[in-house]
Amino acid sequence: MASRTRRQQIGVHVDMTPMVDVMMLLVIFFMMTTAFVTVYPGFAVNLPQASAEKQAEKQIVVLIAKDGRIAVNGQPVAKEQLAAAVNSMGKTTVSIQADKETSHGRVVEVMDEMHKAGISKLAIAIEEKGK
Repeated sequence: MASRTRRQQIGVHVDMTPMVDVMMLLVIFFMMTTAFVTVYPGFAVNLPQASAEKQAEKQIVVLIAKDGRIAVNGQPVAKEQLAAAVNSMGKTTVSIQADKETSHGRVVEVMDEMHKAGISKLAIAIEEKGK
């Protein structure tokens, strides 16, 4: 009789530790992959393609949308305030990310404003061929 009650008390035990470990690894993976995504809402820029090496130094990003709108590091600015916005961030390299359908004249206007602001290092962002 004692062995019968003992069998009924012993239940099935599922160890949850491995599942918790896997879930934590998934959470860490998704947190790390989303942290490296740079998104500028409202500015869809389709970069032209070319073969070149990536720049590693800190840059100020000037976005030029297809319709001619301008943003500095994702913050919309008017062309007249572009030089002041870039100067307030310090002297460094400016990366111009212009949509491939943006008019050449608009890109030249932005480059002229950078020259007026005293920026001598300009980079034009591209997308690597084959991506």
